[in-house]
Formats: sequence, C-alpha cells, structure tokens
Amino acid sequence: MQYTKKVIASMPKAYAIGMFDGEDAQSFVIGVEKDGPIRRFALDGTPMETVTEGPGGVMTVTQVPGRKDQLLATSEFFSPNFGADTAGIACYTRAADGSWASHRICDLPYVHRFGLLRGADGQLWLIACTIKSACRQGIKNDWQTPGAVYVAKLGDNLETATVEPTMLASCQVQNHGFWNAPDHSFALVSTAAGVFRYTPPATADGAWDVRCLIVQPTSDICMVDFDGDGKDEILTLSAFHGDTLSVWHATDVEDKYEKVWEDPEKRDFLHAIWSGELAGEKCAVVGNRKAGRDLLRVHYADGAYQIEVIDHDRGPANCWVFQDGEATRVIAANRETDEVALYEVSND
Repeated sequence: MQYTKKVIASMPKAYAIGMFDGEDAQSFVIGVEKDGPIRRFALDGTPMETVTEGPGGVMTVTQVPGRKDQLLATSEFFSPNFGADTAGIACYTRAADGSWASHRICDLPYVHRFGLLRGADGQLWLIACTIKSACRQGIKNDWQTPGAVYVAKLGDNLETATVEPTMLASCQVQNHGFWNAPDHSFALVSTAAGVFRYTPPATADGAWDVRCLIVQPTSDICMVDFDGDGKDEILTLSAFHGDTLSVWHATDVEDKYEKVWEDPEKRDFLHAIWSGELAGEKCAVVGNRKAGRDLLRVHYADGAYQIEVIDHDRGPANCWVFQDGEATRVIAANRETDEVALYEVSND
C-alpha cells in the first residue's frame, strides 16, 4: 500500500477518535486527553465544527446507534495517576443549526473505555470499564485498587436522562482494552488477567454472558479474519502498555484461542489499534507511543502475518480506517506530536 499524509489539525494530546454519521454529512470527531475540545471533521479532513470546548479527558467517543445527532464520550479522565476521580460519561447532541448541547449522563470515577451493545431483544446497553477504582495521591502507577466493568440499560432521550451503572465484574486489574463488535452484539475487554467477551442479555430477565478467551496480561485487543478462513482472529497488544504484538486463532474447542504469531520486534508502549477492511483487505492498524512511535498495518499474505509501516515517529494514541466513496483513508490521533493526521491509501 502507498500512503499520502496530510496533517489536518494541531490538537495537544490528541487522543480519542470516533466516526459520526450526521444528518448533514458523514464525518469523524477527535477528542483530547487533557484539557481541551472535541472537534468534528469532514471525511476529507476539512474542519467542520467544535462539539465541545471542554473539559477534555476523552478516552472514548462513540455515536449512539440509531441517532444521527448524538455522541457519548468519556469526560474528565485526565490521568490514571490521581487524575480521574471526577470522570464520567457525557452526551453531546447536535441541533439542526450545527450547535451542540452537552449533558452528563453519569459519574463514574476512572471510567476509561466504554461501548454500546444491543441485546437480541433490541435493548441498548452501556458497558463501561474503569481502569482502577482509586489512586493513592502521589504514587504513580498505583494498581492496588482494581477497576471494574459496569453496565446500564439505555433508553431514549439521553440528552436529558441520567443512568446508574451497575457493577457486573469487579477486581479488574489494569482494565485497559476494549473492542466493540461492529454489529454491537458483544464486546471484548482486556485486563491483566486476559481477554474476556461480554454479551448482553437476550431477554429482559436474562443474564450477561461473560467468557474468558485468552489467559495473558493484555493491554488492547481487536478482532478480524486475517487469513480468510471464516473465523476472526484476536490481535493483542501485551502486557499493559507493553511491547508485544500477537495474533491468536480460534481452536476446535469453543471459546479457546491459541497464539499463532508473535511479532519478533518489540515495540515500546503499543497503544493505537483498529481492525477491519482497508482497501479491500482484512487487516489491523496499530501504533506505539514510544521509541519508533510507528503507525503500522498488520496483514496476512503469502501464508504469513506481515507488518507494513504507514508512518514513523509520530506516536499515535488511536487510529481508524474509513471509506469515503472510492477513497480509503486512515486517521491517526498522534498524541506524542500533538497532530491529527489523515492518510490517503492507494494500491499503487
């Protein structure tokens, strides 16, 4: 693949990326890790509007299914080191004139990642993951108090409603990674204990189904069918903010995966991760925030997993791939260099 780069914005500590299919246009939004805005861009990178000027601390931003005017985003997660006690989840609703109104739907200290799932009965659920539950002041990288996984039923009118998440799983040490299935049917969550799949209840009185798929300290995860055999592999970044990139394949035993590939090169502070189809090919895009600070494409060709460098020394925190008509583009929130970069992809 060939990649043509364009820097479309300077945003200090650019971090979260979300796609937004609005009534007016398809677009994407970028949120920052520290104090600052969530900004909206057209698919070609043209700035559109500011969703909010702050407060920042945006770890996750996602569109509400079925709504072309609404986003949910983490708010005030400024640091896992005594900087997220006031964190929560906010709703942003767009008016026809392009203005946005904000409403905090819940307080949830140390909420880091979250997603929206639909049960088989159509019920929309919030699943939210706290990276820890408290932090002793002045002690950096304190993991004494584990995080948890919370869930809540969501109804209409999130622009005014509040929710009270219920703890589903406790003692989730280094509860960092989250991957939402594109059809919203389940989510993967990764922690120091491994990779877990969360599936919402199928009926009003049903229970959540939680399965452990991989036993290995894991920072981030995604799924895609790299080798085209009809079964999605799981790509892992391990351990917490670690340096090891691996692919796990489903076995003949239900919900059991085995490692089939590990990148021989260690890449410090792996963090950015996306999976899906890029220019007609199933693949993943990942990035690391230290040392080489690369943006990479992971794909399967000629019977082997392979890596291609998209960009170097930019330090992506998150990335996304999308289609805009005939154009394929990669968007990267390059946190370590305060830039939002758009890459045009070609097969030439």
